[in-house]
Amino acid sequence: MSGAIAPVARSTRAPARVWTGRARYPLAVALLAAGYYAAAKIGYELEVAGPVAAVVWLPVGVGIAALYLGGLSLWPGVLIGDLLANDYQALPLGSALGQTCGNVLEVLVATLLLRRLVREGSPLESVGGVVRMVAAIAAGTAVSATVGALSQLLGGVVEADAFATVWRTWWLGDATGALVIVPLAIAWSRPPAHRLAEPRTAEAVLLVVAVVAITELSTTTDSPFTFLVFPALIWAALRFRQRGATASVALAVGITVWNAAHYLGAFVFHSVSHTVINTQLFIAVAALTTLSLAAVVSEREAFGEGLRASRARLVESSETERRRLLRNLHDGVQQRLTALAVHLQLAAEDSPDRAAVFDRAGTELTLAVEELRDLAHGLQPSLLAKHGLGPALEGVAARATMPVILAELPMGRYAPSVESITYFVVAEAIANAQKHAHAGSVRVRVAPRHDGLRVEVVDDGIGGAAESAGSGLEGLRDRVEAVGGRFALDGTRGGTRITALIPTATRT
Repeated sequence: MSGAIAPVARSTRAPARVWTGRARYPLAVALLAAGYYAAAKIGYELEVAGPVAAVVWLPVGVGIAALYLGGLSLWPGVLIGDLLANDYQALPLGSALGQTCGNVLEVLVATLLLRRLVREGSPLESVGGVVRMVAAIAAGTAVSATVGALSQLLGGVVEADAFATVWRTWWLGDATGALVIVPLAIAWSRPPAHRLAEPRTAEAVLLVVAVVAITELSTTTDSPFTFLVFPALIWAALRFRQRGATASVALAVGITVWNAAHYLGAFVFHSVSHTVINTQLFIAVAALTTLSLAAVVSEREAFGEGLRASRARLVESSETERRRLLRNLHDGVQQRLTALAVHLQLAAEDSPDRAAVFDRAGTELTLAVEELRDLAHGLQPSLLAKHGLGPALEGVAARATMPVILAELPMGRYAPSVESITYFVVAEAIANAQKHAHAGSVRVRVAPRHDGLRVEVVDDGIGGAAESAGSGLEGLRDRVEAVGGRFALDGTRGGTRITALIPTATRT
């Protein structure tokens, strides 16, 4: 923070690009410093009088977003911007410099945590990602609140009995600033997948008007109408996902903070401290609710798209398998049975070498039975059909060319489809470990859960496994997700870990 008490800014993440080059890097640092300083000036305009500095401190969001999207090497821009934003007339030099150190550390800690907690994709695309983003922001802003409040305490800017209030206001001010700016930057950092159709454009304009009008109405009256903002935010999240949700939250927060700073609305109390904390809590609840709802919508859409693609691949796979079976039956069993019929017909005609004909007929019949057995084995292993999942997996482990540790196996029988999918997940995972991972051993665990069978296959090989079009791993995902299960592959930490949750039908 800057001034009497000032929180810091953070940034969100999109694709991580590290700025390099003689001209581009200094320019990027300068732009970040200017953006940070400008956001601080906006914060001063929204500042409330009293023991707190700002309801929401925007520079922290700017800093985190810039480092998350542009690379950690841009941190000098945060340092320069914060040094420029300090009010050296209101703060002792030592307190101002200590505050700046806390603000820079805040941005670095939050960005590093966000990158570590959300390794792939956008944190806005899932509820888990939103929770991890909030945790990273909360941890980073706590650093600034602690260092900054201690710097002001040691510099004599605040009294010891006000330390807790200063720390709380500082932390919530920085955290709410990051919650507004970071998701906004992440959501709008990439071009839209497609342009809005004309009816959706009209709807978007109507949404903006509704958010502005309802927020203005609900935050400029003493009546308890604040909750009326939430239907408009829910509308934004359901219809326009992350972009609509983050933009609507930014609009609502801007209007709310402006009105509170000018002593208008339901958040204004005789106590400035109460005014600030009530406004901050409203911002936090509105942002978290809207972002979480948008994440749920994204998860459902992604799951639906994945399920549609999975079903399409399964249809194609089943059609390919049907053609393969027809070809095998035509070229193999059908030809042998035709030959068998010819030999029996010859035998019925009192052929002089009847014994030889019967021998040849018997040979053709034996080969036909073996080929039918091979075809049936490809559809359902006989050990699985007769004795269940546990013995069948023990058979897979016994046939493997490397040690397979069966840490846990289920007892009893399950529905045939559940046993079949579980069997093929384990068998394919072991086969991949043998062929591609150069593993020394594999550990298998199939554990019953209240909602299904949890399958875990871990090898100690070279890792790097990835799904590709038409691969066996993609086929496993299709099998599992077709019955409403979940499939995950992790080959990034040395070795490969395959996990699946297969919903169970009624046990038999």
